[in-house]
Amino acid sequence: MDNMLRIKRMSGRLRTVSGLMFWATPLFCAIYWIYLNEFPDVLKDPSILTWPQGLPALNRGLCFAATMLPAGVAMYGFSVLGALFGLYAAGELFSERNVSCYHKLGRTLLYWAGAGFLHTTLISLAISVGKPQGQRHVTVLLDSIELMALFAGAAALVISWVMDEGRGIEEERALTI
Repeated sequence: MDNMLRIKRMSGRLRTVSGLMFWATPLFCAIYWIYLNEFPDVLKDPSILTWPQGLPALNRGLCFAATMLPAGVAMYGFSVLGALFGLYAAGELFSERNVSCYHKLGRTLLYWAGAGFLHTTLISLAISVGKPQGQRHVTVLLDSIELMALFAGAAALVISWVMDEGRGIEEERALTI
């Protein structure tokens, strides 16, 4: 099997998986927050355990909304990946559209870092709603995952710029007689 055939075949599969992940992301987020109180305590944030009767529906709804911030960024990323793998499946490897996808993926990773940072704070606020004064809390956290996303996003942007430069050089070479 030649390399291009492998690229096309695997890219078609990854395009399908990206589409499935796009739709599965909000579904699994919703299922998690709807059925949170049924899960074992090991799967819960320790601050949720301060609610002896389980986290009320209002709080779970607010937590779902907070979770949809990074989930929305992930969904956008899956749609960009689906487009990129669609281009690869069609045999389009170094076009302006590919470069655009890499640029969008880089930006998605940067957005992911910001969304992750905000998510932690919003979740802590959502869990505290309804608690008496003195039991509310706000968590602000910059985790290694956000730092890794910032680095990976910056790297993907640079790669998109390099690919665009290479594409431009190749177009110029092809037009030279």
